[in-house]
Amino acid sequence: MPEMPIQSPLHSIHTQHEAFFLPYGSAETVSQVVECFGDLDMEYASIRKGCVIFDASHMGTMIVTGSERGDFLNNMLTNKVDDLATGSGIRTFWLNKKGRIEADIRIAQREDKMFFMLDRHLCAQTAKTLNDFIFAEDAEVLDASEQYHRLHIHGPTSCKLVALASESDVSALDSLDELCNIEIAIAGIKVLIQRDDLTGEVGLDLCIPTDGVAAVYDRLLAVADEHESLKARAGGWLAINAARIEAGRPLYHIDFTDDHLPIESGVFDSRVSLTKGCYLGQEVVARMHARKACAKHIVAIKLNDERITAENQEIHQPTGGSQIFEPGKEGETPIGNVTSSTISPMLGAIPVCFAMVKEKFTAKDTVLSVSAEGILAPCTVQESLVLWSKA
Repeated sequence: MPEMPIQSPLHSIHTQHEAFFLPYGSAETVSQVVECFGDLDMEYASIRKGCVIFDASHMGTMIVTGSERGDFLNNMLTNKVDDLATGSGIRTFWLNKKGRIEADIRIAQREDKMFFMLDRHLCAQTAKTLNDFIFAEDAEVLDASEQYHRLHIHGPTSCKLVALASESDVSALDSLDELCNIEIAIAGIKVLIQRDDLTGEVGLDLCIPTDGVAAVYDRLLAVADEHESLKARAGGWLAINAARIEAGRPLYHIDFTDDHLPIESGVFDSRVSLTKGCYLGQEVVARMHARKACAKHIVAIKLNDERITAENQEIHQPTGGSQIFEPGKEGETPIGNVTSSTISPMLGAIPVCFAMVKEKFTAKDTVLSVSAEGILAPCTVQESLVLWSKA
């Protein structure tokens, strides 16, 4: 039987604010994630014009300590992690021996430890398997998901919100580069902040001691209420999901899984070093890259003839798992599946998707056919995963 759903320490607060929830996870373990607070359009608008505060209860934390942690992890993970400076960060994969992706990890380097952010449901197993590889190295891996909780803030006023909520000097926030991190205090609680622009806007990941997260969350909401110009509010997954698809950011356990190789993920270049040397699964990764062998990979698609207008409020939108066919061969074996789907406000309210598609059909402007609410709709493969950018 599945375990009881994992609930955020903020769950009762969300319930008081009439949040809707959705399940995230597997048949064995499920987290309850805020879907929205009843006004999806306003939550999305805040991402683009202000900021939203999102309870990332589905994301976990691991801590790696020891003087040889960098060297040890460099022999385990796909990216070069042995020379990270304090305050810097990097993304990387943890693979199995067959080169499949076991976890997608974002690292924040501090002076005496590394903080890992990854899917909460993978933390315990990932920590165990990494520890199993430690022989004589001075390193230890800990699942700290019970000790730390994460809030994400997305939108152009994110830094201003945090600055007003903090008792620390946060002048460095405005110039914080992607993946870099700093420590500040909010409501008397020490908070680790790492930049991660998931939605194409400024994104801040706050790693907070669990016993202090309610105080930090209350402080952020209070500042949002006091400063209407920030256009800040609590937000849920639906708005963030729409924005991250527009920004071209596939996610593990949604767009690619442990069945996939790094080269199929759509994020290979940001997670894999081809020059650093050996790591678990490296031979498979190097061979596939050298041969340019890829059976399938993630692409972005737009539906051609579906758009919300004043006259037409009903359109056909694919959902996760919708089958994709070669035109004229809709009765045959599908050549791919939709992994993520949304109606894109920044592209004129048209359906856009990420899809895992056979390599033969991944070239720009390839026309395909996708199952969408009872019909087969024409769609077109885009040049890149990024569908919209502020630049």
